[in-house]
Amino acid sequence: MLIPKYWAQYKQRFELSKMADNASDDFDSKQATIKRYGWSDVSQIEALAHAKERVKEAHQRWLEGEDIVRRERREEYNESNGIPIREQIISKQNFLENGLTKTGLESKASDTQLVVTRNSYGAQVANVNNVAIVDVDNDQLLHYKYPDDYDSNGYITLLTDNQNQPSAKIKVWVFVLTFILIASVISWLGLSWLWLLVVMIGATAYLWQQASQREKVRIQKYADDSASLPSFITDLIQKRIANYPNESFRLYETPAGFRIIATHDTISPSDALVADWFEYFYADTNYVRLCQAQQCFRARLTAKPWRMNEVEDKKLTKDIPAKNFWFDAESMDADSSIEKRQNELKARKQWINNYDKYAKNYRACRYVESFIGKEASHQLEHKSIQAFIDWHDRACQVDEDLLLG
Repeated sequence: MLIPKYWAQYKQRFELSKMADNASDDFDSKQATIKRYGWSDVSQIEALAHAKERVKEAHQRWLEGEDIVRRERREEYNESNGIPIREQIISKQNFLENGLTKTGLESKASDTQLVVTRNSYGAQVANVNNVAIVDVDNDQLLHYKYPDDYDSNGYITLLTDNQNQPSAKIKVWVFVLTFILIASVISWLGLSWLWLLVVMIGATAYLWQQASQREKVRIQKYADDSASLPSFITDLIQKRIANYPNESFRLYETPAGFRIIATHDTISPSDALVADWFEYFYADTNYVRLCQAQQCFRARLTAKPWRMNEVEDKKLTKDIPAKNFWFDAESMDADSSIEKRQNELKARKQWINNYDKYAKNYRACRYVESFIGKEASHQLEHKSIQAFIDWHDRACQVDEDLLLG
């Protein structure tokens, strides 16, 4: 798993001067400020040294004429920058093959290694090295089940109930032409322009009513189609174990999709079979990308803040303070004073205390059903997987009568 403990950032300004072509005593000057992140599992000092080394490497490429990225930006799911995800490590533990649990850093390659982190919006996340977890998003699942009706983000592209009705664009053009015609008649007859105002108000009210009705139809269609997804994902799993009787899975419902855990054997995230599962179960593409970058499987353990009633009641802010908590004073920007930094970290600590307290009122997922292939049930039980599942279910509060968060 690639989850560094220490982070730093470093930036440096460079200048490239070269002789101009038009005069021997003139110079052409180029400037660049390069900023890079650095990380380490050893210390903050080593993380800063890594950041400086990455700046040096980027500078060398710039001197050679390469068009480099000057400042690395934080990207959701680290889409293209190749940087490990920056999350605070909360705890580490291992689940042994005999089902026992131990804490600490020593582990064998065959152990199930668990690292609990706090993600960018404050929720706790389980990162596990060899228990396959597939995250499925409802919106993407709707796109795959109804490709003609939904795009990949779950937006309805076609309302089948209204296919025979004229499109909204045609209606708008009809009203525009009608207004022009009415305005011409009013002008020719010398009538009051209030008539045009009356027509415009009436037309606006009609268009508003049509838009509202269309939105109601869209909402109802989304709700009806979403209601069909549990049976759809269940059928997928049943067909899978029918074709691969040595596999078994455990299904959970999340607030916006499903979570599937493979229970028959441990496996590496880079295994070809995992890629097959991701494709077969229509795994969330962002999740797949992050698993590949971090070389682990992930499962959110606590609620997303914006789904919590305490945020709406103003007991908790939606955003966690000091998202750049991992940087020390040496790697912070010059305009960040020590006092300001201390206040930010204090606010972050208070937010986390409140969040962890309120998060106990929500469960991250709900257990649905287990699916065991005919041959999988006769295999040797993997006690490390069972130990992880027991821990996962307690952490997510799957059996508690709580709201999904």
